[in-house]
This record gives sequence, structure tokens and C-alpha cells, in this order.
Amino acid sequence: MQQKRRGRPAKVQNVVHVPSLIDFGQITMLNQLNIDRRMLESMETESEVINQLFSEEGGIPCASNYMMIGDPGVGKTTVLLDVLAMVQNHDRQRKCLFISGEMGRKQMFKYTERFPQFGFVKTLFMADYLEYNTKDVFEQVLSQGWDLILIDSAAEIIDGVRDDNGWDRKTAEAWFVDICVKHNKGENTERKYTSFLAIQQVTKQGEFVGSNKLKHLFDAMGVMRRESERDGGGTYIMFEKNRNGNVGVKFGYQLEQGTISYGVMREEVDA
Repeated sequence: MQQKRRGRPAKVQNVVHVPSLIDFGQITMLNQLNIDRRMLESMETESEVINQLFSEEGGIPCASNYMMIGDPGVGKTTVLLDVLAMVQNHDRQRKCLFISGEMGRKQMFKYTERFPQFGFVKTLFMADYLEYNTKDVFEQVLSQGWDLILIDSAAEIIDGVRDDNGWDRKTAEAWFVDICVKHNKGENTERKYTSFLAIQQVTKQGEFVGSNKLKHLFDAMGVMRRESERDGGGTYIMFEKNRNGNVGVKFGYQLEQGTISYGVMREEVDA
């Protein structure tokens, strides 16, 4: 027979929520929205297929965020670096930056030998700044003002900030969201309405790694896959979510020595 515990029951602490005093002065009429026209521009590439892939207007919209996931070895970094290089080459006035959290100088040197078009992309290697807090490095380089930034990978940046500051994942992801939104809004030295292309890790089942808050940051979520041999064995990009353009449409691509070829819209699937 189980004996009853002696003594008083543990007290349950009730947390009293004190409501914040909210200023709703930001509520506005939709016909009175004050948007800088530069925020509505798009950054075009030299590939009409890529322009169609990212948006209906053609190109990567300013102040927007795109995330790409996919199987290992499918070419995520290669393709997105090519997109960055094409934006830079199409308009030399655009400031583009590649933040490499996973590959170092030797690996990228080999990449550039295979794909010479990458040679003119400004690159920050996180491995060169290991003595500094990842948060400081990321915040200070973004503050310089960039039109388009490729991050490989978002998980590496978030994990680095967690480790360097003793934060949990939720806090680090919230910081990452806030800093990207800040620069979407042009809050940097050059008033650039920065767009971000971010590569993100996936689970063994191919699922996105991250919280819903992180998902909501991105205007578009794309996947890069290799088809089965039965379906042709080709590689393709497809957006499962895209506020700016096509969803559920496969765009084929092929990596070759020194070049990357892109196909037209191939097949429409259920989104």
C-alpha cells in the first residue's frame, strides 16, 4: 500500500501578466502606405529563366528573403553563387556579398577554378574571424549596406551566435530574424534595402531545420532535388512557397565544367 507523502503540497506559482501599454499609431489606410520606390525594384540576372524563377516581375525583388534547402551534393551553393555572380555582372553598381560559414579559402579557390564567374564576388569567410563574436561579425558587415547577400548557411550563423553568447536556439533565431528584417528596411549606412539568399540545413528526411518564426521571415522557400533515374535523373529547383512568383513549377539545371545551364519551366506539380 502506497504511503501518503507528509507535509504541505508544493506551492504553484502563478505568473501574473501585466499588459503592455501599446501605441497603435502605426495603423494606417492601405492607400496611405509610404514605401520608398527603391524597395520595389528587382535585381535581374543575365538568365531569363532565373529571373522568372524568382519573381513574376523578373529577378530578385529588393527587401526580400529567399531560403533554399535540398539534398547534399545537389549544388545549392554552386547555383546560388551563380545567381549572385549574375546579379553582380548584370549591374556592377549592385553591392553583393557571399558569407561563407561552411567552406574556407581553399575550397572556394577550387570552386572558382571550375566556375571563373565566381571570381568577382566579394566573400567573407567566417573562419577568418573565429577570434570574434559571430554576432559582432555578422552585424558589422551587414551594417556596411548590401543589395544582395548569400548566406551559406543560416544554421552555421545561428549556431555560432548561440555558442558565442550562451543563447538557446529560440533566442538566436529571433536575433537572426530581427537583423535580416532591419536590413530589409534599409537600416544600414548606405540605406540599402537588402535581400537575402540563405541556404539552410535539412533533416535526414529532407525537412527544414528551424522554427516557424524563422520560416515566416522568408518570402520564398525553395527546394533543390535530384530526380530518380525513372524520372530522368535530372536536377531541378522548385519553390514550395513564393510570395513573389511561381510555386510548384520545376526549373531544371545542369552543372557542367565552368558553366551552369538552366532549363525552361519543365513541369507543373501540385503545390
